[in-house]
Amino acid sequence: MEIKTIVNSLVDLFFPMRCIGCQEVIQPSQNLCVLCSTQLPLTHWEFNQNNIAFSRLRNLCEIEKAFSLLHFKHHNVTQTVLHEMKYKNRPEIGLDLAQLIKFDLSKYDGIIPIPLHPKRLKKRGYNQVEDFARRLAEINQINYFGDGLTRVKYHFSQVNEDKAHRLENLKDTFEINSNLKAGHYILIDDVVTTGATIASAVHLFNKNSNFKISVITIACA
Repeated sequence: MEIKTIVNSLVDLFFPMRCIGCQEVIQPSQNLCVLCSTQLPLTHWEFNQNNIAFSRLRNLCEIEKAFSLLHFKHHNVTQTVLHEMKYKNRPEIGLDLAQLIKFDLSKYDGIIPIPLHPKRLKKRGYNQVEDFARRLAEINQINYFGDGLTRVKYHFSQVNEDKAHRLENLKDTFEINSNLKAGHYILIDDVVTTGATIASAVHLFNKNSNFKISVITIACA
């Protein structure tokens, strides 16, 4: 134990933890400095039908409610946070972000993260939204269904595709776990832009009247 403590101290000394927003040196247990934490572009939305995320999704699929924690714009701190989570092996950032969601979710039947295709999961090594989704379930003491959905169709990046092509490409992308019981579930994803990926998943649930779906994302562009 003493050797581990010494090694950790040396790592902290020569490779200090830096704020992902401004690169200032911070405590090892932190991800953002105090200043960057206060500058997070929180939406301050309610979890309901009166926000941009719901409006963006309602024309694509049938959902009960929607919420996004942060506003996303190019070159703002949200983009940096999501980039670190997705490409820099920092999914644990989601643990802190989940703590910022204060409304009660205890009446829902469970939380389901939007999954990665096994090929992409193997390459990246993790799903960037799982820590966020799991912590949200823990806070609200509801079930976490990491295998509630399976991604069965692989896609290359669709960044340059318009909404219509994204929707077409994403048909038959997901499958629902056959053991998932009827109920009202919350789908979790990192960011809603066109809404095509989330809508593709929700369409499956819409085919069965025993399911109701609401959506929470870390950010909304």
